[in-house]
Amino acid sequence: MPIRRLDARHADAAAATLGEAFFDDPLLQIVAPDEATRRRWGPWFMSLPLQYGLRWGEVWATDDASAVAVWVPPGSGDMGLGRMLRVGLARMPFRLGMAGSRRFMQSLSATEPFHKAVHGPHWYLVAVGARSDCQGQGLGSSLVEIGTSRADAAGVPCYLETGTQSNIDFYTKRGFEVVGQTDFDGHTLTGMVRQPS
Repeated sequence: MPIRRLDARHADAAAATLGEAFFDDPLLQIVAPDEATRRRWGPWFMSLPLQYGLRWGEVWATDDASAVAVWVPPGSGDMGLGRMLRVGLARMPFRLGMAGSRRFMQSLSATEPFHKAVHGPHWYLVAVGARSDCQGQGLGSSLVEIGTSRADAAGVPCYLETGTQSNIDFYTKRGFEVVGQTDFDGHTLTGMVRQPS
């Protein structure tokens, strides 16, 4: 299945894909512990990094947006609070409540030291996921390779965060190494870096 830059017209489908892919992810469980809330607001929540990627990064996807990756390349500026507010984070308290918003900000603070430890230009893999009926077809690997191959060509590292051991195993096979871990709200959040090869 061909992978190309996501057309913004398919952003809703891509957000739905990421919402499904991240439904059981610790980040979404932290933000919305209740399953019904997570199912209802997951696609909206995942639309935030997606919209960020469309504005200041790169979003790659299959033609039907059944598999999606959001990469932020070096030189695109700081992924700070101001930009996140501009893509919709300001609506989070109204969507997920103050408690969910607070847990989200605390989880960001918990992993921030891992990201700051990556000095200099780097590619940041913000999110990658596929619909359940498309998993196991190598789409995730292909989407990860888009960024890692470009980082290799530029001689810069890649960085990501994850919250599951299965993801750690997946990324370790692709050259990433754990650079830090912290326990937060019953989950272990992990920062990983891949040095250029």
